[in-house]
Amino acid sequence: MQRYIFISSLFLTLLFAREIPSDSKIQGRLNIINGSSAECMMHRFYTQSGWIQVEGEIGRNGIDGLYYKQKNGIIKEVLVSESKWNTSKLGRSGKNKSVKQMSKEWILRTMNKLIKKMSTSTYVTLKKMIEHNQYRARLFRVKPISENQIVIIIHKIKNKGLKAFEKIKQTELSPISLDNPKNSFERNMIRAYNACRNRGLHKYLGFLYEDEVSILLKDNYIQKVDVTGLVKR
Repeated sequence: MQRYIFISSLFLTLLFAREIPSDSKIQGRLNIINGSSAECMMHRFYTQSGWIQVEGEIGRNGIDGLYYKQKNGIIKEVLVSESKWNTSKLGRSGKNKSVKQMSKEWILRTMNKLIKKMSTSTYVTLKKMIEHNQYRARLFRVKPISENQIVIIIHKIKNKGLKAFEKIKQTELSPISLDNPKNSFERNMIRAYNACRNRGLHKYLGFLYEDEVSILLKDNYIQKVDVTGLVKR
């Protein structure tokens, strides 16, 4: 009898030792994965168009996409881009949150931090060009529009002074099917999306139990194939 009580007690201890993540906890991690997927698509989009990517982030903060084009070894064009998933908005920083993300002031602040970290002539050149308004600023948004379709929306950001924006103009590309991309461009985008999503799922969610996976699969943009290998038995 005592042995039965001990085993029952041990079973209950092990059962309750495993905290099942809540919907909101899993969704929070999923938001990070969604954001990473959008960033991967952005990098693929611009680098296949001839832009050279350099590190723009310090940890998880900074510029999502920092790119340049050069001719005869001289930097001629600079592109600063922020990636967002679905309806995520640009943030604010600084005293009283007065500096809007992707404003010229915000970009220059970030460039100063990058120069301290990287200490290369490339970043100094990029900063000088930004100071003289010789750069493009973009918001690269990946938005789900149906169960298995996403659309890329590229916003052109124009500064009005340092802290405010003029109207952000946008270009919306044709919807892309996750299951049936129509051309090489769409296949490249989905390849980048899936590769980053797979890494993110394993990095941020680890191994899950079936009840946790059932929460995860409520998101239309997580497919069963995405969670293969994640499930504990």
